[in-house]
Amino acid sequence: MPALVAFATGLTVFLSLFGLLYRTAGGTAIEGRLGGLRYSRPGREALPDPEAAFSVRVLKPLVANVSRRMNAILPSALSQRLETALTRGGVKIGAGQFLVIVALTAGVMPLVALALFASSGSTGKTLLMVYGGALGFGVYVPRIWLLGRIKRRQKEIWRSLPDAFDLITASVEAGLGIDAAFQRVIEKVRGPFAVELTRTMREVSMGRARRDAFVDMADRTGVEELRSLINSIVQAESMGISIGSVIRVQTGVIRVKRKQKAEEQAFKAPIKMVFPLVFFIFPSIMMVVGGPAIIQMKHAF
Repeated sequence: MPALVAFATGLTVFLSLFGLLYRTAGGTAIEGRLGGLRYSRPGREALPDPEAAFSVRVLKPLVANVSRRMNAILPSALSQRLETALTRGGVKIGAGQFLVIVALTAGVMPLVALALFASSGSTGKTLLMVYGGALGFGVYVPRIWLLGRIKRRQKEIWRSLPDAFDLITASVEAGLGIDAAFQRVIEKVRGPFAVELTRTMREVSMGRARRDAFVDMADRTGVEELRSLINSIVQAESMGISIGSVIRVQTGVIRVKRKQKAEEQAFKAPIKMVFPLVFFIFPSIMMVVGGPAIIQMKHAF
């Protein structure tokens, strides 16, 4: 038991301080050479307000420092995948901060589980199994939460596409431009699609090409139907085709897909109901129907 507690405590301290103390050595020679050619104006760091809360003065700078260190040691491919997943989930934190959360859950949850089971007088093998299960649970809980958030957000975007693009079609056919039609959607529609569209239109207003901004929006959301709609709009605009008719056709396709998915879920419902019927409802019915008969047969024999 003391060995398990010591190992769990050491793991927690190591995961917490690794990002603070680790420094990468790659690129130091090049940066040292460029340092003599580069001029940077010396500046003073803003001191934290002594009257601010403890989280603002201590915890927030600590988390930012650890996150910066974690981003420095992460492989670029892993960091990019994490950033993409966090963006699709609508989580406004960096990859380093997410890994700090994973490290904290992986370090704290085993300690809490060991403390609870040790107080109940469990044996060493039980504590070892509890520690392994709590460690795996602490590692995978943030990932499962992030994947669930991505799925829910994509589902909300997918559900809002037909109504939003119907409004775009009506606006374009009424004589508005495509940018004004998207602004009308931002004013009328609520949800994650409106948030992503607001960001995209802000980028367009700042001078970014409309095609690049909308393709980036499709990449951020990860919804294939939205990607198809955006590609159709971009191609129609470049070829001089009526955007209203293209959007109407694509919106009809999305509605058909939504209807087909609803029918698919309806066909799966009877199969999913089999297990509750067998394990919960049928035993209760047998007890209610056959219980009195069993009692009478017991008295008869």
